[in-house]
Amino acid sequence: MKKLLAYLRYRWLLAQWRRRSRNKRRANVRVGNPDAFFHALDQRRIAYVVLRGFSEVPKTSATEKSFRGDLDLLVESSQLEEFCRTVAEFPGKVKIDLYSTGIRLGTDCKRIAYLPPVLGSELLADRCRHEDRFFRPSPRLYLYSLLYHCVYQKGLLCGLPTGTDLPNHETCDHDVRQEIAHAAAAAGETLPSPLTLLAIHQWLQRKDWSMPFDLLGRWPSRNAWHDALLHRESASLTRDLGNLADLFVFLIREDAVRTTADQAIIQCLRRTFTILDTVQLDPRQRQRVMRDTRGGDWTERKGSVIVPPAIAVVCHDPNPQTVEADSVLARLHHQVRNRNAFCKHRVREEMEQRFPGAVNFLHGSDNDPESMAYIKAIYGELWPRKIADWECVLMPTGRRRETR
Repeated sequence: MKKLLAYLRYRWLLAQWRRRSRNKRRANVRVGNPDAFFHALDQRRIAYVVLRGFSEVPKTSATEKSFRGDLDLLVESSQLEEFCRTVAEFPGKVKIDLYSTGIRLGTDCKRIAYLPPVLGSELLADRCRHEDRFFRPSPRLYLYSLLYHCVYQKGLLCGLPTGTDLPNHETCDHDVRQEIAHAAAAAGETLPSPLTLLAIHQWLQRKDWSMPFDLLGRWPSRNAWHDALLHRESASLTRDLGNLADLFVFLIREDAVRTTADQAIIQCLRRTFTILDTVQLDPRQRQRVMRDTRGGDWTERKGSVIVPPAIAVVCHDPNPQTVEADSVLARLHHQVRNRNAFCKHRVREEMEQRFPGAVNFLHGSDNDPESMAYIKAIYGELWPRKIADWECVLMPTGRRRETR
């Protein structure tokens, strides 16, 4: 009878999570007897980590009853059904904020993964035991993910000063500075001083653990800090472009190459744009691009398998088309200034007709700052040389930024 009840509860929970996901709502997760629950996850080889608040995880039935917070858990996306089955076997009142390495079953943030899948997968791959009770990130990655949480997911709400002209009058209900200091000491890392949101952001950039630029403008839970940081980074990337403008970078995924659609995609792009460079990405470039660009989260649509970029196509638009400020497209895609950015939608539709099974073979930048961020990810330290080469090619016919 107990097994039957657990199975029925599993089917009910799974249906609920799916329904909430369709309605863009988060999965509702509560468990009892946390230590036994974590032991069951281990027995089933489910990859997970408790992200924060390790000392607050209830140990006894008494602390479980008095627990008023929630546990932040990150779980491997492909194992969510089995995770749900385990939840069904441990009914209780301990609330879990559930996230995964993808956007499945209500573990996303309004159709955006809580962490870029590459970073989430790194956390799960480098984890350790906490008091032989449950898994948590390694000390180094715990520090990185904690700082990521403060700067990008919380922003002003973490209570730290911004390090810019933007004031922060928010306060936090716990000592964030002390928590960060303890994590840095455990990881053997030296943090910037004074400790500000901007300084942490720049530190995370050097560690290759910052939020991708094209995700920063789309992050759904935002405050004035996110807009200020986006403006700052946009200005810096625009300066790096020099006199270049109206560039787009398109990333062709590995699944397109497997189905021989890559050349057809390039031909479609050639109808609208002047192709400046086509790059077959080596393993190092692929990894860098996946870390530094959102890329539709680099997973199959509503899936869990990461599909890396294989080819980068850098293009110049000789005939940019303005997006009307009051149009539906402008409201849905506020980061787009050139209508030709939507060329990728037409290419995807054509590929779906020509290559059965095609879903999202192609990803592309939406504006010049995004293009510059992609160029840096593709070429690494060689990006200034590429910009200089393209300026030489385009300046006779290209449009100088100052005359726009």
